[in-house]
Amino acid sequence: MNDVEIILLTNIGSDTDKDGFEIDVFEETAVWGRECSIRGSEFYEAQRQGIKLSAMFIIKPYEYENQTQLKYEGNIYIVERTYKKDTENLELVCSRIE
Repeated sequence: MNDVEIILLTNIGSDTDKDGFEIDVFEETAVWGRECSIRGSEFYEAQRQGIKLSAMFIIKPYEYENQTQLKYEGNIYIVERTYKKDTENLELVCSRIE
């Protein structure tokens, strides 16, 4: 598997857009990781709870600071679960924001 660029999004506050609506402002941190398939059992269990998992990424644990969202290939994802496999690999199981 090849490494891909993943943008971790840290919410740093809010601002007002040109139409006067409040929007969240994010700091972007680029990291390298791998995109992997979600395990079938986890996918179906999440679906039963109304969560549509769509991607899993593996990054270095020391690069992750409890961000709740990330960007990959122009799509925004919510980090639904994390799992530290070992000292070098952290899984981020995500659902895509439609």
